Amino acid sequence: MANNNNYFSTMISKYNGNTNFIVFQKPEQIQMSAKTRIFREIVRGQIDFAQYGQYFLDSKFLENLIIAANDLYTEYCTIYTALNFYDINMPGNIDVDRARTKYGFLIQIFQVLLSKFGEVKITGNIGILTDIKYILKDYAKYI
Repeated sequence: MANNNNYFSTMISKYNGNTNFIVFQKPEQIQMSAKTRIFREIVRGQIDFAQYGQYFLDSKFLENLIIAANDLYTEYCTIYTALNFYDINMPGNIDVDRARTKYGFLIQIFQVLLSKFGEVKITGNIGILTDIKYILKDYAKYI
């Protein structure tokens, strides 16, 4: 069961019960919320897609999730590549190895999210998102 206190319940409460709060959000606000909260809640299974799935069919919301996920994916790939370069040239640093592992997991998380969001965009089927928490359960602590 999804957590009752998540991004969507918070926003609905903030807008006095208005479930159409997305219209009041700027693209930058959606992207920031995605990066700081929404992605983590999706991966950790805190969003009930039966209750809040309609938001993922809103093109403004979904497009901005995709933009934010792609931004983070690109950032994490860059960091991972830099850590690999460092490790190749100066091997043996355990902190570099730990960080590389973490960013490798983050890359996998965002590959799954981007793939799932893309499928929802193409099909309009939010049911595609329901298995994310199971696919990424071993990585949830990294996000």
